[in-house]
Amino acid sequence: MSHLVFYWVRTIGLVIWNSLANIQRAILIATSSVIVLLVFGSVLMRYVIHYPGMEVEEIATLVAFWLYFTGAIYGSYERSHIKAELLHLVFKKPRQYALVKVTASLIVFALAVIMTYWGYHFFIWGIEMRGRSPVLLLPMVYAQSSIFVGAFFMSFYFLVELVDNIRQALGVTPVSRAVGEE
Repeated sequence: MSHLVFYWVRTIGLVIWNSLANIQRAILIATSSVIVLLVFGSVLMRYVIHYPGMEVEEIATLVAFWLYFTGAIYGSYERSHIKAELLHLVFKKPRQYALVKVTASLIVFALAVIMTYWGYHFFIWGIEMRGRSPVLLLPMVYAQSSIFVGAFFMSFYFLVELVDNIRQALGVTPVSRAVGEE
C-alpha cells in the first residue's frame, strides 16, 4: 500500500515539476516574441513614421520584467544560473566538496528567501500605492509582481538544489534524479 502511495505522490510531483518548467518555457517564448515585435515596431515607428512611440517602449519595459525574472526562474530550475565554482580545485575529497556545496546552497537559498520577503513587500507596496506607468498609465504592479513571483520560484528551486546537495553529501540519490531528471 505504501508503495502505491509513494508511486502516486511521485507521479503527481513529476507532473507538477514538468508543468512548471513548461509554463516557464511558454512565458519565455511569449515574452521574447513580444519584446522582439515591440522593438521592431518601435524602430519602424521612430525611423519610418517619425513617431516617438513612447507607448511601445513602456510596454516593452513592463514585458521585459517578466522575461528577466522568468529567465532567472528557469536558470534556477536548470541550475544554469551564474556561479563561480572553483571549489572543486580547493576541496579534492568528495565528502569535503559535498559539504561545501551544501553550505553554498544553504547561503543561496537563504538569500533567495530574503529576496522573496523583500519582493513580497514590494508587491504589496505596489498594490497599495497604485503606481501607474507615465505614458499609458498601466498599473506598475504588473511588473513589480514579477519580482516577487521570480524570487518565490527561485527560492523553491534553490531549496530543491539544497536538498539534493544534502542527499549527495549523505550518499543518497538526489531528489531531482529520483523523479526522472538528469
